[in-house]
Amino acid sequence: MQENQIKMSWFQKLRQIPSNIAREKQRKLIVQDHEFIREKVLNSKSPFHVREAYKALRTNLIFSLPSDGCKKIAVTSALASEGKSTNCLNLAITFAEMEAKVLIIDCDLRRPNLARLLDVQNAPGLSNYLVGLNTSEEVVRKSTYNNLSYITAGNIPPNPVELLSSENMSRLIEKLEKEFDYIFLDTPPVNLVIDTVVASKYVHGVVMIALQNSTDKEAIRYALSQLNFVGTKVLGFVLNGVIYANNGAYKNVNKRKYYRYFSASGRKKSGKGYGGYSRYGGSYGNYGSYKHYGSYGSGKLSN
Repeated sequence: MQENQIKMSWFQKLRQIPSNIAREKQRKLIVQDHEFIREKVLNSKSPFHVREAYKALRTNLIFSLPSDGCKKIAVTSALASEGKSTNCLNLAITFAEMEAKVLIIDCDLRRPNLARLLDVQNAPGLSNYLVGLNTSEEVVRKSTYNNLSYITAGNIPPNPVELLSSENMSRLIEKLEKEFDYIFLDTPPVNLVIDTVVASKYVHGVVMIALQNSTDKEAIRYALSQLNFVGTKVLGFVLNGVIYANNGAYKNVNKRKYYRYFSASGRKKSGKGYGGYSRYGGSYGNYGSYKHYGSYGSGKLSN
């Protein structure tokens, strides 16, 4: 009996070897992914031309916004993995360098990124406040950057759209705009979920992020039609992932292939064709299906 138990224990150990190897490989990939993302956040070692690009963007936005009161800006993209969260944070950091009081809110309650970019805990955050579990003082935290505070997304809820359109969200924005000079909202991709369209009522305008050699023109046109339908002001576009080559041509500097969208199940969905946005796995984050984007049909919009 004891011999059988010993054999079984060795058998169990042998079965665990492949899974342990897979777990270690996954851990290394997560660490590399985290380091890759952190490299994109502005710091003292960021290249001069990168910092100047964000300062130029800051100047353009200042002239596009009202001069009085708190200025509220949402940053989004047409599709996933185009760099909206990183650009939103870098833009907030750039405005904080003017000695202005700046707040960034992670309104992507499905696939939040701000906590990972800042290397902080995701909860308590926005969702915890909206359901009444925490106060605004508990969810607003100061970052390591001067004059920059943040609200992470918090625990992922089952009803993000309802929370973003709630009275609690309206009251929170009304309260925070009395305390800060600028508020940035990091919102989900427009073409995948309706959250950004709902949250756009709180802001003066939206900045769209597009990825070089990845974002399709028809995807941009569809996103704009969604925002224009509710009267949202589009402040401008940021072309992400581009540098000048020695011959003057543009090149994509992103290390990854963004032409595929990864759904929550981990399966790769082809991002080519745009034969209706239901192609993108029908899900964003961990919830439901968004196949109403399939009404986009062949991917063409009327002029």
